[in-house]
Amino acid sequence: MQLQFRADIDYLRAIAVVSVIGFHYGIPGFGGGFIGVDIFFVISGYLISRLIWSGLHADSFSFWQFYDRRARRLLPALYVMIAITGVAAWFLAPPADYRTFFGSAVATLLFSSNIFFWFNSSYFELPTIGKVLIHTWSLSVEEQFYFFFPLATWLWSKRFRDPTSRMSIALLLAGTVALCAADELLIKNWAEAAFYLSPLRAWEFLIGGLTLFAQRWSPSGFGARCTCAVVGGALMLMPIVAFTAEVRFPGLHALVPCLGAALFIVAFNRESGRPVPLPARDIGLFLGKMSYSLYLWHWPIFLLGNAAMPLAWVGSPLSVAALLAGSLLLGYLSYRFVETPPRKTVRWAGLRVSGLVATAAALLVVICAGGFAAQGFPTRYAQAEQRMLRYTIANMGPLYREHTCFLEPQESFASYDISACLTPVAGRINILLMGDSTAAHLSPALRKYLDPQRYNLLQLNSGACAPFIGIKQAFSKNCDEINATFASVLKEHRVSAVLLAGHWSYYAQFGKLPPSPHARDGLSNLFDVYLDATLSATRDASIPVLLLGPGMEFSAPLPPTLVRQAQTHTPVGDALKVIPAAFEADTRLKRLALLYDNVRFVSVLDALCTKRDCPLTVDSETPMLWDVLHLTPEGSTYLIDRLRPQLDLFLQKLDRTPEPSTKPDAAPARVEASASPPR
Repeated sequence: MQLQFRADIDYLRAIAVVSVIGFHYGIPGFGGGFIGVDIFFVISGYLISRLIWSGLHADSFSFWQFYDRRARRLLPALYVMIAITGVAAWFLAPPADYRTFFGSAVATLLFSSNIFFWFNSSYFELPTIGKVLIHTWSLSVEEQFYFFFPLATWLWSKRFRDPTSRMSIALLLAGTVALCAADELLIKNWAEAAFYLSPLRAWEFLIGGLTLFAQRWSPSGFGARCTCAVVGGALMLMPIVAFTAEVRFPGLHALVPCLGAALFIVAFNRESGRPVPLPARDIGLFLGKMSYSLYLWHWPIFLLGNAAMPLAWVGSPLSVAALLAGSLLLGYLSYRFVETPPRKTVRWAGLRVSGLVATAAALLVVICAGGFAAQGFPTRYAQAEQRMLRYTIANMGPLYREHTCFLEPQESFASYDISACLTPVAGRINILLMGDSTAAHLSPALRKYLDPQRYNLLQLNSGACAPFIGIKQAFSKNCDEINATFASVLKEHRVSAVLLAGHWSYYAQFGKLPPSPHARDGLSNLFDVYLDATLSATRDASIPVLLLGPGMEFSAPLPPTLVRQAQTHTPVGDALKVIPAAFEADTRLKRLALLYDNVRFVSVLDALCTKRDCPLTVDSETPMLWDVLHLTPEGSTYLIDRLRPQLDLFLQKLDRTPEPSTKPDAAPARVEASASPPR
């Protein structure tokens, strides 16, 4: 069955794919370009509804033909992209990234990459080559929709032969609104699921289906059609320009571009006579026709291209232009020679194309599962380089006491083990290690340094959680309770001293928030005010604090950057230099510490670096950091050794006579605040 060609749909596809590419490539004006995916969902809902209902009304719909057509339409180009990307990643991806690539490839081949990336959105995971297939999450959402929607539509047709009847429209509209509301409500506590899972995105497809049923009410006059198209275009273009990655999404914000796409389609539902003019129509139709292949290739080209070029070139206008050109070229070649031929024929060389697709899928699954089991083939590298990269595949969680004393942002405070992590021991000096992951990465070395017969190290850590008492940090499920617990520990004098550490260079950004009414003399911005709330609480409790300054932080993960430099001898720009923001935060904390007589400041950077020349390795095979910020176990020991004189002096001044309270189950008081730092 051949349906009438709709040029406006290809034009709409062009808007969607250009916005996504503009967002991923960091092009100014495309801060909200991620909404292009939502436009694609509306288009898919419209086209699939149109295809199925046309077949049902003609009594010619076949489930087999539907899935055969979808397979020939989508899978060959996808499989070729995965295969070529995998070969390129062999030369560019460290073992951990390559292993993640293979895992995501298997998930993509099994139409579940959205679930894979949902489960693998770890706090410690950085955007690396391992996520070169992350853009396939939207394809998996569509494919999952294709699985259940034909059956649901067929069952719906048994009840409503005319899907445009009032009852049918009312029920579909109610379901769409309910799913959209559920999506919005789940964003606060289950944001990753609201973003990645297909049931919570189904309402966007349903908007496309409702757009099909709105044909009888679609405008037919030229002026009305133009108005509808302009309003729809504005509702899509405004969020592309105005939204940012920090906006609450999807939920109600996604409703804006979805309604825009629907209005744009409605404008052309009953087009006759004078056509609605489309700006740059020929370019739009060209990009729209190849939008699927272009979408498949734009992200691998961007990620692998940046990995292959010298770091000094990354992000330059010339490199972005070159990557855009490469995406257009590979997108066109894929459309012309891979995507189009299977769509025009059911058989190739006497064999069913769908059978060849299934065979290719099985082979790719076996190959990728083997690569995953082989840990990303670390033997591609020399022994010294393997040693340098070993922490990129190591699980650092147990060293940090993750899920016990150190919580990730998505974990509930109920996961924190108070008895194991926050129980004072009588007869010993109880020292609390307080802060985020940059405090937790010191715990292995501190436990070796502190004599267990004299000291008891307590640990209260949460990832990305600024140790600011009384400041709400809504992005985390546990941060507010972590800081409230810290406040209660201080009030109850359950510890003898506090070691306080944090990602200070990042938290200094909080100074951009509105001014606080609690500012006092000597505090110049919100970062100062927020840290003052914590340090003042320790001073009021007369508890000594060792305030550790910011540690080393780099713009790119340290181990693969070192290996890359050793392999290629290419310039790496400033990637092996500690970022300036760390030194700026160090100076700020040094000044603030002078305001509190119970606080002793120790500069980590001064202990490690000489004139901003900082050590990158502990030895020839061991990096100081395993990512951009966090110390390896050897790096942690290296740092504590350098800090030993300051630590010894701090410990000598502690009062050893009083025994702290031993009430580990004291309920932490909730501390409310008037400002919320950004994530």
